[in-house]
Amino acid sequence: MSLARLQAAASSFGAAWIQATGSQSRREAVGMNIMTDNSQVDGYRSLDLSPSGELVSNLLAGLPNEVETQQIRLTDHVGQLPANLTPYMASWYRSYISGPRGQALDAVSTILGVNNDQKRTRGVFLERTISHEQDRRIEQKRQAQKSSREKRGADYERYDSARHEYAKAKEDYDELRARHGREARPTPIWYLPAIGVIGVFEALINFESFSALEMFTPAIATGVTMIVAIAIAYASHLHGTVIKQLESRFGAHRKDGDRASSAWMLSIGFLLLSSVLSLVWYARNSLLAERLLENSVIGGEAPSALFMIGGSMIGNVLVWLLGVAIAFYAHDEDHNYPQALQHKLKAEKKMYALHERINQPLNREFEKIDAMCEKEIAQARNKHASLASDTEFSIGRSLLAKVAEQDARVIAALELYRMQLTSALRGKRAQFEVQPELDAVEEEMLDATRYAARPLALKYL
Repeated sequence: MSLARLQAAASSFGAAWIQATGSQSRREAVGMNIMTDNSQVDGYRSLDLSPSGELVSNLLAGLPNEVETQQIRLTDHVGQLPANLTPYMASWYRSYISGPRGQALDAVSTILGVNNDQKRTRGVFLERTISHEQDRRIEQKRQAQKSSREKRGADYERYDSARHEYAKAKEDYDELRARHGREARPTPIWYLPAIGVIGVFEALINFESFSALEMFTPAIATGVTMIVAIAIAYASHLHGTVIKQLESRFGAHRKDGDRASSAWMLSIGFLLLSSVLSLVWYARNSLLAERLLENSVIGGEAPSALFMIGGSMIGNVLVWLLGVAIAFYAHDEDHNYPQALQHKLKAEKKMYALHERINQPLNREFEKIDAMCEKEIAQARNKHASLASDTEFSIGRSLLAKVAEQDARVIAALELYRMQLTSALRGKRAQFEVQPELDAVEEEMLDATRYAARPLALKYL
């Protein structure tokens, strides 16, 4: 055998020996890592989270303090702590769960996230990547909002003022809603047309009377008829409204000034009604006098005063009563309640308009941030799928499955605490303040029932 062939054979053998030795060393290192990782995962799984265990008992010990709290601020969406935890739930999680669970997740990450140079594959811990990207998405959007606030201070000042105005209007409305135990009844859209029909009926009844007056031209007669119709319709509106709202306007809780304004409404209504009836009586009486004079000249049966005057007066009163009934039915019992609703809706519309004006330039930046995060998550999913058949990767996923089993017990303990907390708070005025992901138009406040429906989930950071 030639010297060149001997050298080539020796070189090949050396390379194979080095590769085999390296692979063996790597397998030994991986085996040692897996043993260490198993111990860290087992340390997390050894926590006793049974309902009768010490850890859960320590968690439930915080119930008496939080039951007495009127406003409970929940944890943020960003950070290692799960979102929507109460302060005591967060303190318990930080004290007993965060450390062992973090070590277990780091142990899983040393297997799933390791790069294999020989196979030229890059590791990926998919769940941790998703949690990281979700947090990064919120943080970058918050930074964008902060920069926008610094650049457009005047717009944000107007927006903050609108928010305060809306918050006050909403508070006033919510107070009235709690007092009445129902939503406000705004005046229906058919109310004005219905009152207009009352005016039409009134005009039809009285037009003949005013047209018969010699002192009135047809135009004047028509104008007087319209004025009388509007007056009787407005009197019906005033009387029906005040009668429906008698308690809220004249109750003992009302101030003297408020009662005086309501008394003026009644007085104006009766003044209009008496003026209309007086004018109608005069017109019908004049018409009766003309008919009697005509009858005395040409003969025939004299007209009945009761029919000509009394019938018209009764017709006007019936139309007025119909208008009173319509106004009574269409209005809320508390005149302040629909006004509070209108004020709230108007303030809300103004606030949302300013919010949209501020956020419009930010939308493009938000879309860019979303696209970047989604791209990173998609790449992580692809890597995850490509490693499905890898032995070491499968070992890491099995370790993560063990962590997930213990995570389910942690969630069950937190849910047990929340269930007892919300049960104790039902019927009370306690509220849970949700921390929004971004600057929200209004703060989100939850009662006990709505908070109990909020999902709880652990992160993988």
